[in-house]
Amino acid sequence: MLMLSSCTILGKSQKSKKPSGKEISAVWISYNELSMKDEDGGDEASFREKIGEMFDNCAELGINTVFAQVRPFCDAMYPSEIFPWSAYLTGYQGDPVYYDPLEIMVEEAHERGMGLHAWINPFRVSFDTDLDKLSKKNPAKILLSDEKTKNRVVKADGGLYLCPASTDNHKLIIDGVREIIQNYNVDGIHIDDYFYPSTDESVDKVYYDDYKKNGGKLFHDKWRLDVISSFVSQMYTAIKSENTDCVFSISPAGNINNNYEEEYADVERWCSERGYCDWIIPQLYYGFEDEVVPFDKACDNWSKLDTIGAVRMIYGIAAYKINDSDEEFEVGNGIIEKEISAAKATDNYGGVSFFSYSALANPDFSEEFKNIKSSVFTETTAEEEGEQGSGDTE
Repeated sequence: MLMLSSCTILGKSQKSKKPSGKEISAVWISYNELSMKDEDGGDEASFREKIGEMFDNCAELGINTVFAQVRPFCDAMYPSEIFPWSAYLTGYQGDPVYYDPLEIMVEEAHERGMGLHAWINPFRVSFDTDLDKLSKKNPAKILLSDEKTKNRVVKADGGLYLCPASTDNHKLIIDGVREIIQNYNVDGIHIDDYFYPSTDESVDKVYYDDYKKNGGKLFHDKWRLDVISSFVSQMYTAIKSENTDCVFSISPAGNINNNYEEEYADVERWCSERGYCDWIIPQLYYGFEDEVVPFDKACDNWSKLDTIGAVRMIYGIAAYKINDSDEEFEVGNGIIEKEISAAKATDNYGGVSFFSYSALANPDFSEEFKNIKSSVFTETTAEEEGEQGSGDTE
């Protein structure tokens, strides 16, 4: 496996300065938190009421950016020509609701001065292999029904995934992103750390064998890195071709080496070359006493990856760990404020993002989150306060 050595991580001599513009105080809202299954899909009024309450809670805490998961499983929480309606709206994939959840989220976020970024999971289809759970409109189900295209869907990690090595899959996913930008006034497109679902060679063997037959020289691991970087670069270009102000952000695994060993995500390249993303949001879901990746050291390592100042570095914080088995995250220890302070001490700090909304809204944890606003924000100008969705790209 490829591994980025600690010498590589820490050996950057050129430091980027803190980015201009407002600090980001963000939250991830997952498909489970957006679910309307308990209300049989609900209606426009009930969904708007739910989202309004959620965004009011966010605004009260000083959140200015929301990553809303609108495409979690090759599906959509909006009317799409490409993907079926999400099962997390009605309980059954493909069953419609008669309102537009994404349009409502954009409207309600903007009404409160918050940016709304459409969070998609590019390659994941299902957590299991039961095709009966997939709508007949699901692209993966359609691909599996044809001998010529069935290799574009793979079984891995107990579920189904669009094969990351397929350029046809890249086009499908990017076409879906274009659809979002063309139809909604979103401030950004966001993807998380689901790239390769497995390190097993069988996942993309057909595509790698074809690459080798056509004269390819790269070892399998290096080729996979190039495949994912090519996908990310094409996504970036497509987004900017639709709307230059639309931010493209990526949230990779917090352990830098794991990105290389398990996901084939060349995060150093994305942070040190232009044309891959506007924001990087590593999932630093650790405490300061973590034996493998202490939070403050992780912040420092990620900060050093951005050597040209082109990427806004935002640090993902594990709000969900409050009051779990880790003593550092017990209520009253103030770890959230401590981690925000450690993040702010880095050279190119651009903000923080919390996973996820449910923890922020839990009244039992209110003591830990009450000072987010004062902890995150430094003094800003009126012009910066008015900015929304700036990727600070050049």
